[in-house]
Amino acid sequence: MSTANLARVVGGNAVRFAERTALVFAERRWTYAELDRDVSALAAGLREDGVGRGTRVAVVADNVPEFLLLAMALSRLGAVLVPLNYRLTAAELAHLLGHAQVQAVATVPEFAALTAEAAAALPGVRRYGLEEIDEGWASIPRMVEAHRGAVVADVALGDDDLQRIVYTSGTTSLPKGVLLTHGNVRANMHAQVVELGLRPSDRILNFAPLYHVGGTDLPGFAIWHVGGTMVLQRRVQPHAILAAIEDEGITGMVLAATMLDMVRRAAEERSADLRSVRWLIFSQVTPALFRVARELFGHARLIEGYGLTETCSGLTYLDEAHMETKQGSVGLPVAWVDVRVVDPSGADVPPGVEGEVVARGPKVSPGYLDDPAATAAAFRDGWFHTGDIGVRDADGYLYIRDRIKDMIRSGGENMASAEIENVLADHPDVLSVAVVGAPDPRWQEVPVAFVVGRPGLDPADLVASADGRLGRFKLPKAVYVVDELPTNPSGKVLKRDLRERLAGLEPDWRYAPA
Repeated sequence: MSTANLARVVGGNAVRFAERTALVFAERRWTYAELDRDVSALAAGLREDGVGRGTRVAVVADNVPEFLLLAMALSRLGAVLVPLNYRLTAAELAHLLGHAQVQAVATVPEFAALTAEAAAALPGVRRYGLEEIDEGWASIPRMVEAHRGAVVADVALGDDDLQRIVYTSGTTSLPKGVLLTHGNVRANMHAQVVELGLRPSDRILNFAPLYHVGGTDLPGFAIWHVGGTMVLQRRVQPHAILAAIEDEGITGMVLAATMLDMVRRAAEERSADLRSVRWLIFSQVTPALFRVARELFGHARLIEGYGLTETCSGLTYLDEAHMETKQGSVGLPVAWVDVRVVDPSGADVPPGVEGEVVARGPKVSPGYLDDPAATAAAFRDGWFHTGDIGVRDADGYLYIRDRIKDMIRSGGENMASAEIENVLADHPDVLSVAVVGAPDPRWQEVPVAFVVGRPGLDPADLVASADGRLGRFKLPKAVYVVDELPTNPSGKVLKRDLRERLAGLEPDWRYAPA
């Protein structure tokens, strides 16, 4: 019998750690026995409603406990979770729902209208409310209550069986569906346990969005693998983060650079005992913010990390012994993963020489959903080609220098510049356009556009024309109208040059909050 099913982390601990707290959300708490009971009840209700092995269920929701219950219930049945970003437009969501060929959608009241609009073109799609929604949405909480006491066994699954489809923007305008298997998730849990030294006494704070691997896999489900506690928060609220650390004895969490700065400002307004935190994961933190983290979390291991959706989150971590001396490095590969830096021919480059970061191992995705061309391009000769430029020092520590994919990271979100460019390029007065990430004190980066336009191009009208086709967080926050874009001899736009220009230029239009 195959034993790869992710839901085993709940069922096994329902006996081993029956009375230990598994999940905390505001005033609600689940022991492992209670979590397993609710997952079984939900699985029974979903099965009765026709959800079974291979059924794809999309979720458009922020962090609520029922999101996690649903994820585990779907795994128990052998169904597939399709978590989607609730910040997308209805048109963007509709494309993803259709591409994933989902048979059901689940959401919360805040996003019910958005989800209904996105799913309108899907015939016969089931609709579930993770919380109570108006008529037309089957209630997940009521389903749990109605089937309480039911016992549903985990479907026998292998490492190659699909657990999740996670959409991430790539170098084209259309996002790609990353396939994550039960084997990927299991290997990641093991790697997180080894790297972070997770144990039953650990209590992680999780406010990273659950539609992202940062919420589910960093370390995410791994805390349940060892019988620890996940304290879930609906969204990022700096004062609530401080309160949870103090009240719940949080031992570890992930803080993007933007969030770290928010917590710093909240700590200036409200003192809190943060000594329980023994590790903190972040990425792309400036030296100034590293010092802030050291001051706030003086007892913690500060971990600069690097990972991708295709690697089921963390690929490399900086170890505690070198967190000061190799500051800025993303460290060494996690357990059972190989990472190299290669030239275009696939040969290793020497220390100090830049090349593309490639990786292999059991936590690396097998490819993209229904996209053989993109899969063949990224997964070659047994290695996943990340599209990121890195360099290793003489000791083998990895540093990320640039992003081939020109990803923009804003407030914990990743966005592809090409996706934004393709929408802006549809404007009739745009001749050419390039989008880059501009430094921002709050969001780390925000998208800005360099545009070569016809006479009379109105930058404000250009941005307005993209509103509704792009999630608002993807809209350019500044527009620079230029005579030409810098290119290399082959005609490729030199985005590094554009980023270097930002310091000395005033935009022709800038976003002004209402």
